[in-house]
Amino acid sequence: MSSISSATVPEACHIDVDHVSVVFGTGTQQVTALSDVTFQIQSNEFVSLLGPSGCGKSTLLRLVGDLLQPTSGNVRIAGQEPERARLQRQFGIVFQTPALFDWRTVRHNVELPLELLGTRRKECRRISSELLEMVGLTRFADHYPWQLSGGMQQRVSIARALALDPPLLLMDEPFSALDEFTKEKLQLELLEIKRSTGKTFLFVTHSIPEAVFLSDRIIVLSAHPGQVHSIHSVNLPSDRHSELRETEAFYHMITTIRNCFYEERDESHVPEVL
Repeated sequence: MSSISSATVPEACHIDVDHVSVVFGTGTQQVTALSDVTFQIQSNEFVSLLGPSGCGKSTLLRLVGDLLQPTSGNVRIAGQEPERARLQRQFGIVFQTPALFDWRTVRHNVELPLELLGTRRKECRRISSELLEMVGLTRFADHYPWQLSGGMQQRVSIARALALDPPLLLMDEPFSALDEFTKEKLQLELLEIKRSTGKTFLFVTHSIPEAVFLSDRIIVLSAHPGQVHSIHSVNLPSDRHSELRETEAFYHMITTIRNCFYEERDESHVPEVL
Protein backbone atom coordinates (compact mmCIF):
# COMPACT_ATOMS: atom_id res chain seq x y z
CA MET A 1 0.00 0.00 0.00
CA SER A 2 1.23 3.46 -0.87
CA SER A 3 1.84 6.07 1.80
CA ILE A 4 -0.89 8.63 2.55
CA SER A 5 0.88 11.86 1.67
CA SER A 6 0.90 14.81 -0.68
CA ALA A 7 2.65 12.57 -3.19
CA THR A 8 -0.29 10.15 -3.27
CA VAL A 9 -2.04 9.97 -6.63
CA PRO A 10 -5.39 8.20 -6.13
CA GLU A 11 -6.96 6.01 -8.74
CA ALA A 12 -9.47 7.74 -10.99
CA CYS A 13 -12.74 7.60 -9.13
CA HIS A 14 -16.06 9.14 -9.98
CA ILE A 15 -19.65 8.48 -9.05
CA ASP A 16 -22.45 8.11 -11.59
CA VAL A 17 -26.01 8.04 -10.23
CA ASP A 18 -28.37 7.34 -13.12
CA HIS A 19 -32.16 7.72 -12.71
CA VAL A 20 -32.17 6.16 -9.26
CA SER A 21 -35.36 5.61 -7.28
CA VAL A 22 -35.82 3.92 -3.91
CA VAL A 23 -39.17 2.64 -2.64
CA PHE A 24 -39.63 1.13 0.81
CA GLY A 25 -42.57 -1.08 1.76
CA THR A 26 -45.54 -2.24 -0.29
CA GLY A 27 -49.20 -1.41 -0.74
CA THR A 28 -50.55 1.26 1.60
CA GLN A 29 -47.23 1.18 3.51
CA GLN A 30 -45.20 2.06 0.41
CA VAL A 31 -42.92 5.08 0.74
CA THR A 32 -40.85 6.62 -2.05
CA ALA A 33 -37.60 7.86 -0.54
CA LEU A 34 -35.85 8.88 -3.79
CA SER A 35 -37.35 9.55 -7.19
CA ASP A 36 -35.41 9.58 -10.48
CA VAL A 37 -32.15 11.01 -9.08
CA THR A 38 -29.34 11.62 -11.56
CA PHE A 39 -25.94 13.27 -11.07
CA GLN A 40 -22.22 12.67 -11.60
CA ILE A 41 -19.21 13.40 -9.39
CA GLN A 42 -15.76 13.73 -10.91
CA SER A 43 -12.48 12.55 -9.40
CA ASN A 44 -11.00 14.79 -6.69
CA GLU A 45 -14.24 16.71 -6.19
CA PHE A 46 -15.75 17.51 -2.81
CA VAL A 47 -19.51 17.30 -3.30
CA SER A 48 -22.13 17.78 -0.59
CA LEU A 49 -25.67 16.42 -0.57
CA LEU A 50 -27.89 19.03 1.04
CA GLY A 51 -31.59 19.05 1.76
CA PRO A 52 -34.35 19.07 4.38
CA SER A 53 -34.77 16.24 6.86
CA GLY A 54 -36.24 13.14 5.25
CA CYS A 55 -35.27 14.02 1.68
CA GLY A 56 -33.16 10.89 1.23
CA LYS A 57 -29.61 12.26 1.61
CA SER A 58 -28.42 9.39 3.78
CA THR A 59 -30.33 6.87 1.68
CA LEU A 60 -28.48 8.11 -1.38
CA LEU A 61 -25.11 7.85 0.34
CA ARG A 62 -25.96 4.31 1.49
CA LEU A 63 -26.72 3.36 -2.12
CA VAL A 64 -23.25 4.52 -3.14
CA GLY A 65 -21.76 2.68 -0.16
CA ASP A 66 -23.44 -0.64 -1.06
CA LEU A 67 -25.55 -0.58 2.11
CA LEU A 68 -28.82 -0.36 0.16
CA GLN A 69 -29.96 -1.34 -3.32
CA PRO A 70 -31.95 0.95 -5.64
CA THR A 71 -35.48 -0.02 -6.64
CA SER A 72 -34.67 1.25 -10.12
CA GLY A 73 -31.78 2.97 -11.84
CA ASN A 74 -28.05 2.41 -11.44
CA VAL A 75 -25.14 3.58 -9.31
CA ARG A 76 -21.56 3.23 -10.53
CA ILE A 77 -18.23 4.02 -8.87
CA ALA A 78 -15.45 4.33 -11.43
CA GLY A 79 -17.67 2.37 -13.79
CA GLN A 80 -18.32 -0.46 -11.34
CA GLU A 81 -21.28 -1.50 -9.25
CA PRO A 82 -21.01 -0.44 -5.57
CA GLU A 83 -20.57 -4.05 -4.42
CA ARG A 84 -17.54 -4.58 -6.62
CA ALA A 85 -16.16 -1.17 -5.66
CA ARG A 86 -16.54 -2.11 -1.98
CA LEU A 87 -14.75 -5.41 -2.49
CA GLN A 88 -11.94 -3.55 -4.23
CA ARG A 89 -11.78 -1.09 -1.30
CA GLN A 90 -12.61 1.88 -3.50
CA PHE A 91 -14.27 3.82 -0.67
CA GLY A 92 -14.30 4.38 3.07
CA ILE A 93 -17.34 5.46 5.10
CA VAL A 94 -17.64 7.78 8.10
CA PHE A 95 -20.99 7.86 9.88
CA GLN A 96 -22.59 10.45 12.13
CA THR A 97 -21.76 8.43 15.26
CA PRO A 98 -18.19 7.08 15.51
CA ALA A 99 -18.43 3.27 15.44
CA LEU A 100 -15.30 2.59 17.47
CA PHE A 101 -14.44 -0.39 19.64
CA ASP A 102 -14.03 0.75 23.25
CA TRP A 103 -11.71 -2.15 24.12
CA ARG A 104 -9.25 -1.25 21.36
CA THR A 105 -6.88 1.69 21.63
CA VAL A 106 -7.05 4.56 19.15
CA ARG A 107 -4.17 3.05 17.19
CA HIS A 108 -5.72 -0.40 17.13
CA ASN A 109 -9.07 1.02 15.98
CA VAL A 110 -7.31 2.67 13.04
CA GLU A 111 -5.38 -0.50 12.26
CA LEU A 112 -8.42 -2.80 12.30
CA PRO A 113 -9.10 -2.73 8.50
CA LEU A 114 -5.42 -3.44 7.87
CA GLU A 115 -5.39 -6.34 10.31
CA LEU A 116 -8.43 -7.87 8.60
CA LEU A 117 -6.46 -7.86 5.35
CA GLY A 118 -3.50 -9.55 7.00
CA THR A 119 -1.19 -6.55 6.69
CA ARG A 120 2.16 -7.03 8.41
CA ARG A 121 2.43 -5.61 11.92
CA LYS A 122 5.22 -3.20 11.02
CA GLU A 123 3.25 -1.84 8.06
CA CYS A 124 0.11 -1.45 10.21
CA ARG A 125 2.14 0.60 12.67
CA ARG A 126 3.61 2.80 9.96
CA ILE A 127 0.26 3.55 8.36
CA SER A 128 -1.57 4.17 11.63
CA SER A 129 1.20 6.50 12.83
CA GLU A 130 0.97 8.51 9.63
CA LEU A 131 -2.81 8.75 9.78
CA LEU A 132 -2.88 9.69 13.46
CA GLU A 133 -0.41 12.45 12.72
CA MET A 134 -2.63 13.62 9.86
CA VAL A 135 -5.68 13.94 12.14
CA GLY A 136 -3.70 15.37 15.05
CA LEU A 137 -4.02 12.42 17.43
CA THR A 138 -0.44 11.14 17.73
CA ARG A 139 -0.40 11.89 21.48
CA PHE A 140 -3.55 9.83 21.95
CA ALA A 141 -2.53 6.69 20.05
CA ASP A 142 -2.60 4.55 23.19
CA HIS A 143 -5.79 6.02 24.65
CA TYR A 144 -9.18 4.35 24.39
CA PRO A 145 -12.21 5.90 22.61
CA TRP A 146 -14.07 6.46 25.89
CA GLN A 147 -11.21 8.70 27.00
CA LEU A 148 -11.66 11.04 24.03
CA SER A 149 -14.06 13.87 23.22
CA GLY A 150 -16.67 13.44 20.48
CA GLY A 151 -14.60 15.43 18.03
CA MET A 152 -11.51 13.34 18.72
CA GLN A 153 -13.50 10.14 18.29
CA GLN A 154 -14.68 11.36 14.90
CA ARG A 155 -11.07 12.02 13.90
CA VAL A 156 -10.30 8.40 14.74
CA SER A 157 -13.19 7.33 12.50
CA ILE A 158 -11.82 9.42 9.65
CA ALA A 159 -8.33 7.97 10.10
CA ARG A 160 -9.73 4.43 10.09
CA ALA A 161 -11.74 5.15 6.91
CA LEU A 162 -8.48 6.26 5.27
CA ALA A 163 -6.46 3.26 6.46
CA LEU A 164 -6.87 1.31 3.21
CA ASP A 165 -6.16 4.44 1.15
CA PRO A 166 -9.49 4.48 -0.75
CA PRO A 167 -9.83 7.05 -3.53
CA LEU A 168 -13.35 7.95 -2.32
CA LEU A 169 -14.59 8.94 1.14
CA LEU A 170 -18.32 8.83 1.97
CA MET A 171 -19.34 10.91 4.99
CA ASP A 172 -22.84 10.91 6.50
CA GLU A 173 -23.30 14.05 8.64
CA PRO A 174 -20.06 13.33 10.52
CA PHE A 175 -19.99 16.65 12.39
CA SER A 176 -23.68 17.19 13.14
CA ALA A 177 -23.48 16.12 16.80
CA LEU A 178 -20.50 18.37 17.60
CA ASP A 179 -20.36 21.90 19.00
CA GLU A 180 -19.71 24.73 16.57
CA PHE A 181 -16.08 25.30 17.63
CA THR A 182 -15.16 21.64 17.18
CA LYS A 183 -17.16 21.41 13.96
CA GLU A 184 -15.35 24.35 12.36
CA LYS A 185 -11.95 22.97 13.38
CA LEU A 186 -12.71 19.57 11.88
CA GLN A 187 -13.98 21.17 8.69
CA LEU A 188 -10.59 22.83 8.25
CA GLU A 189 -8.82 19.55 8.97
CA LEU A 190 -11.00 17.75 6.44
CA LEU A 191 -10.10 20.27 3.74
CA GLU A 192 -6.43 19.75 4.56
CA ILE A 193 -6.89 15.99 4.16
CA LYS A 194 -8.47 16.57 0.76
CA ARG A 195 -5.65 18.90 -0.25
CA SER A 196 -2.91 16.49 0.84
CA THR A 197 -4.46 13.29 -0.54
CA GLY A 198 -6.48 14.40 -3.59
CA LYS A 199 -9.35 12.09 -2.68
CA THR A 200 -12.97 12.39 -3.80
CA PHE A 201 -15.56 13.23 -1.12
CA LEU A 202 -19.31 12.71 -1.00
CA PHE A 203 -20.54 14.51 2.11
CA VAL A 204 -24.06 14.52 3.56
CA THR A 205 -25.13 17.53 5.62
CA HIS A 206 -28.22 19.54 6.54
CA SER A 207 -26.14 22.67 7.19
CA ILE A 208 -25.91 25.19 4.36
CA PRO A 209 -22.84 27.03 5.77
CA GLU A 210 -21.01 23.72 6.21
CA ALA A 211 -21.79 22.64 2.65
CA VAL A 212 -20.67 26.00 1.24
CA PHE A 213 -17.43 26.05 3.22
CA LEU A 214 -16.38 22.51 2.29
CA SER A 215 -17.66 21.87 -1.21
CA ASP A 216 -16.66 22.29 -4.82
CA ARG A 217 -20.29 21.60 -5.72
CA ILE A 218 -23.53 21.24 -3.78
CA ILE A 219 -26.38 18.96 -4.86
CA VAL A 220 -29.64 20.21 -3.36
CA LEU A 221 -32.36 17.60 -2.90
CA SER A 222 -36.01 18.54 -2.71
CA ALA A 223 -38.30 17.48 0.13
CA HIS A 224 -39.87 14.02 0.22
CA PRO A 225 -39.59 12.22 -2.10
CA GLY A 226 -35.99 13.20 -2.71
CA GLN A 227 -35.20 14.56 -6.16
CA VAL A 228 -32.39 16.73 -7.47
CA HIS A 229 -33.69 20.27 -7.09
CA SER A 230 -30.52 22.01 -8.28
CA ILE A 231 -26.74 21.67 -8.47
CA HIS A 232 -24.50 24.60 -7.55
CA SER A 233 -20.81 25.21 -8.18
CA VAL A 234 -19.21 26.90 -5.16
CA ASN A 235 -17.14 29.70 -6.65
CA LEU A 236 -14.94 30.38 -3.64
CA PRO A 237 -11.13 30.18 -3.37
CA SER A 238 -9.81 26.63 -3.22
CA ASP A 239 -7.51 27.62 -0.34
CA ARG A 240 -10.18 28.06 2.33
CA HIS A 241 -9.60 29.34 5.83
CA SER A 242 -11.64 30.51 8.81
CA GLU A 243 -11.74 34.12 7.61
CA LEU A 244 -13.62 33.01 4.49
CA ARG A 245 -16.72 32.55 6.66
CA GLU A 246 -16.84 36.33 7.18
CA THR A 247 -16.64 37.33 3.51
CA GLU A 248 -19.41 38.72 1.36
CA ALA A 249 -18.89 35.96 -1.22
CA PHE A 250 -19.47 33.29 1.45
CA TYR A 251 -22.70 34.91 2.65
CA HIS A 252 -23.86 35.40 -0.92
CA MET A 253 -23.40 31.69 -1.66
CA ILE A 254 -25.31 30.75 1.50
CA THR A 255 -28.17 33.04 0.46
CA THR A 256 -28.23 31.57 -3.04
CA ILE A 257 -28.52 28.03 -1.69
CA ARG A 258 -31.04 28.97 0.98
CA ASN A 259 -33.30 30.74 -1.50
CA CYS A 260 -33.64 27.65 -3.65
CA PHE A 261 -35.26 25.86 -0.70
CA TYR A 262 -38.06 28.38 -0.59
CA GLU A 263 -38.81 28.74 -4.29
CA GLU A 264 -41.60 26.18 -4.19
CA ARG A 265 -42.35 25.95 -0.48
CA ASP A 266 -45.85 26.14 0.85
CA GLU A 267 -46.46 28.97 3.29
CA SER A 268 -47.37 26.43 5.95
CA HIS A 269 -44.17 24.36 5.65
CA VAL A 270 -40.61 25.51 6.31
CA PRO A 271 -37.86 23.00 5.43
CA GLU A 272 -35.66 22.01 8.37
CA VAL A 273 -32.43 23.46 7.02
CA LEU A 274 -29.95 25.34 9.16
